[in-house]
Amino acid sequence: MSNVNNGQYEGYSTCDLYLAAFYASAGCKIEKSIRDPRTKRVHFNFEKNPVINDLREKYYSRDAKIDALTFADNVKSLKSLCHNITNTSSSLR
Repeated sequence: MSNVNNGQYEGYSTCDLYLAAFYASAGCKIEKSIRDPRTKRVHFNFEKNPVINDLREKYYSRDAKIDALTFADNVKSLKSLCHNITNTSSSLR
């Protein structure tokens, strides 16, 4: 996760789909998602949130507690979003 994406984005960004689904399940808002044409990865950009670093620590230390169905729904939604972004980018060539 980074606070800057290509020197332009000032929020929080990750290309880890499961971490992004966790953030969304914890109530963090996704501002936008973009595909990096160089790496072909989708980056999820979240609005600034004072607790996001704490959430990241809890996620990686396996101390996080979120609703399992909400997490599963967010994983499915983000996978679908990635698929749509990837197909849209490919069809624009």
